This record gives sequence, structure tokens and C-alpha cells, in this order.
Amino acid sequence: MATNATKQPANIWRLLFFVTITLVILAFGGYYLSKTKPVANLINKTKTTVQGWVNPNKVPKSSVKFNTQEYHNPQKLNLRGLNLVFFSDQYANWDEFNNDSDALITQLKTIEPWKSYNSYNIYKIKPEKTGICYVKVQDERKPALRCNPTDTNDYLANMPLEKFKLIVLSRQEFQSWANISRYENTGIFFSAPKVLKDKSEQKVNALLLAHLLGHGFGLKDEEIYVIAKAGGAPHTPDGPNCAPDVATAKEWWGDLAAKYPEVVGNFKGCAGNKDYIKPTESSIMNLNTGNAVMYSYGPVSEEYLKKVLNYCYSDKSIKYSDDKTFFDRYPEYQACVK
Repeated sequence: MATNATKQPANIWRLLFFVTITLVILAFGGYYLSKTKPVANLINKTKTTVQGWVNPNKVPKSSVKFNTQEYHNPQKLNLRGLNLVFFSDQYANWDEFNNDSDALITQLKTIEPWKSYNSYNIYKIKPEKTGICYVKVQDERKPALRCNPTDTNDYLANMPLEKFKLIVLSRQEFQSWANISRYENTGIFFSAPKVLKDKSEQKVNALLLAHLLGHGFGLKDEEIYVIAKAGGAPHTPDGPNCAPDVATAKEWWGDLAAKYPEVVGNFKGCAGNKDYIKPTESSIMNLNTGNAVMYSYGPVSEEYLKKVLNYCYSDKSIKYSDDKTFFDRYPEYQACVK
């Protein structure tokens, strides 16, 4: 079911201006499961150009008008909840799109911390316009989905959102991928060529979504063989689950290693470097090394994600002094502090 959107005040449009600019930057930079060109490099290259032609005093305008044929909004809105926007690519009808997106969310909620979290806002967009997204092969290490940022932002501009994670759910075949980000708006591009009918198939695909959503909140690959080119966020051992050396690892998760010695330790190999240190041998963030498949992030990544959800996507009143260590280590989350 969906509800009609109410008319948004002008200041929302100003907020959306900055959101859309972020997406323009992110749309053509990316990071596969496991991955491609580091988005950090693209941002550094395009920042000056973008600032050069954008007039910050102008409010973005959308050529698409809100309508219930293309938009489904949540019936109940959690004001400080986590906004997930599912964007359809080449789905034949709403029934199939709803089936797959609902199945992925249902199975995702069997995995912690998504299981214990209850403040989701699920938005869905099924554009009537075609050809927005396409599979790019040339100059890519793996086939990648790319979406026209102007068309995508035309649809997103009608959403009353300041912060969100975009999930493009596509019937095309490609290597699913996600931008590595923390608090910034970011994109996940997910390939689902067939209807997800079987429960086991839904569960496996939700595991992949959990991996990509981990990237969307800043988690690194706990593996050596990362497809992304050298440099940038995918290869930077800046936590929360990848440290440059054992001494730093002990500082970051030594308390959890003492609490969960059978699971947490200092293991080699993460973010594409055999010498970097990760907290677990097997986890959701390690899907490509032949280790046992785990439906758990492990204590370190799970605690990090719980804090992000509680501090930034809940109605809890959080102060900087409540967790100075966390907010100093990840300063971008200080924007969540009231």
C-alpha cells in the first residue's frame, strides 16, 4: 500500500539540492561487490567542476511530478528512521518489484543488527521512463550497472528526504556493487535477473544485500582479493573492521576480543591487503575467499552498525559525551548529535 505525498515546504527543496549533487557525483563513481573505481577518487576529481557550474541559490526542479503510479511511500513514517529507497530498473510490473524488494527486506531483518532495528522507512520508485540504467562493460573490471544521474535525480527530487540509502534493484545481469560511505547518501546497485520466489534464494540474495549495505555504512571487505583499483575508500584501513596493523587493531577492538575470544581476534587480510588486520576470519563482509558462509557481521562490525543506527537513525537523544571515542574516531557521525 502507498500514501500520497504531501506538498513539501521550500526548505526541503534546498536540502534536496545538496542530496542530488551528492548523487550526481556518486552515480558514475563506484565500488563493486567487490568493486570498481574508488568513489573517493572521482569526488576529488569532480568537486571543483561541480562547484563551478552549480548556483547554490537555485532550487532544483524535477521534470517528474509525484504520482502513485510511479511512487509508493511508507504508510507510517519514522521521522528519524533509516530511509531506504528502492528504485526499479526494467521490472515488468509492480507485483514483481514489490515481491523482490519485500523479500530482500524480510530476509535482511533476520540478520543482526537489522533484526533488532525497527525504524525503517521503505520508499519505492518504479519509473515509467525507460533506459535510465544500463550495463557498462568497457573500461570496467566486471559488468557494472550505471544510471543516468539526471533522470535518477528527477525522480529522487520528489522524495521528502535529507538522508537515505538508494537501492537500485535491476532485472539486468551485472556484478552487484555499492559505494563505500558512512553517513553520506550513497547507492547500492543490485542485480536480480529473476523473480525471487524460493526462500533459500531470497536468503542468499539478502546476504549479498547485507554485504553491500555494510559498505553503504562504511564497512570494508574482510578479504584480500578486492576488484577495486588501488587507492580510495575500498583500500583504506581506517576501520571499523580493517586496521593497518595489530597495534591499531588492539586499540580499536581489543575489548571485544577479550569479550568474544572465540570469534574476535587479529587476522590478516582485509581491504585488498594481506597485511592489514581484520577482526574475524568469516563474516558477511567476507564472501569471496572460500570461508564458511556466515550470516553474521561479527561482534566488531555489528556493534559499529548498532551504534550508527541508534545514534543517527532513531528517536534517541544522543550527545557527543555519550560516546566520545566513537564520535572522535568517526567524526562524520557528529552530525547526528543533538
